[in-house]
Amino acid sequence: MVTIYGVGMTRQDRKQREFERREEDILEAALSLFSKPNWESVTIQQIARAADVGKGTVYNHFASKDELLFRLMMRFYRGMLVHLKDLPAPDDILQHFKLIIVSAFRYHLNHREYRYVVEYCNRIDFKERADEAWHASFFELDQAFDDWGDPLVIKAMELGVIEKRPLEQITIGMHACFKGAIDMLWAGKDWCFHGDEEQIIESTSAFIMAGFIGQK
Repeated sequence: MVTIYGVGMTRQDRKQREFERREEDILEAALSLFSKPNWESVTIQQIARAADVGKGTVYNHFASKDELLFRLMMRFYRGMLVHLKDLPAPDDILQHFKLIIVSAFRYHLNHREYRYVVEYCNRIDFKERADEAWHASFFELDQAFDDWGDPLVIKAMELGVIEKRPLEQITIGMHACFKGAIDMLWAGKDWCFHGDEEQIIESTSAFIMAGFIGQK
């Protein structure tokens, strides 16, 4: 009985790994197609063909094209959180924040293939029709960012290196500036501003840091 049970568990584990591998193949194929300017015309059939699976297999993993897009957006932001948490922490907390801001900008540049996906999922119409479970997943990820970042901000206020004020005030201001800069970086030469990427990163980082420090 033990042997049979052990074999059964092994088969189950193998089937689960195969399921996860196939799902990853579908996500990679979808990202490759969604990274091109004509991404909105991409069909589930095209994704299935690129992943070398049947159309029905795609639907076994994802209920719709929107769910595929949402899952890719979540993968992008989860990857960014891991990347930022793994950064070395300088002794100077302001240097640490500057490193985080610049690294977040560079993460977006290094993963430019996600730009159409992320921008689409941030649209109001997408959010309005998104499944409730998706909202819950996103809020959970957003909370994970807060659980990591808020203690750093609180520590900076306790040390007296930034002005004491509500966390929401800092978060809203930083997010607004960051979002605008990402639009410029991802648009590249199509943006009305003709500065290069390094100029955008440096100028925006300095501006965000000034707002972060506040009027002590």
